Amino acid sequence: MKHRVCCIGRPGGWAKEAGDEFAKRIGRFGTLDCVFVKEGAHAEREMLEQREGWWSICLDAKGEALSTEGWRKEWERLERAGRTKLVWLIGGAEGHSEKVQSSCDAIRSMGPQTLSHDLAWVVLLEQIYRLESWRAGHPYHRA
Repeated sequence: MKHRVCCIGRPGGWAKEAGDEFAKRIGRFGTLDCVFVKEGAHAEREMLEQREGWWSICLDAKGEALSTEGWRKEWERLERAGRTKLVWLIGGAEGHSEKVQSSCDAIRSMGPQTLSHDLAWVVLLEQIYRLESWRAGHPYHRA
């Protein structure tokens, strides 16, 4: 799978370090592109441009939360349908507008809790790494 993570704002400090580590690990199993959009008047348009040609997933607290096994099953279903490029959209402090949500192929949640976008970025990268390594037969995931 190819993954693109589009995030409002640029993580720094601990989040950047953790994200960079997971990005390096993901590179052993697939491709990852992280795009950081500056918050402002054009942020929404820039995020929507990132999804063109990709199966898009809007991360939002109101979205459907899946278990790790659920993510794996969804990815396998998408692959069988020929959708091998996933773009993940992480909003800023105000989340995503209705326009962004309705233009995406799916709305998913990282769980019922509210996460900062920095933390959501790190958790998402860890889950991408967990799933890609699991699909490759690597022992990182222990179910």
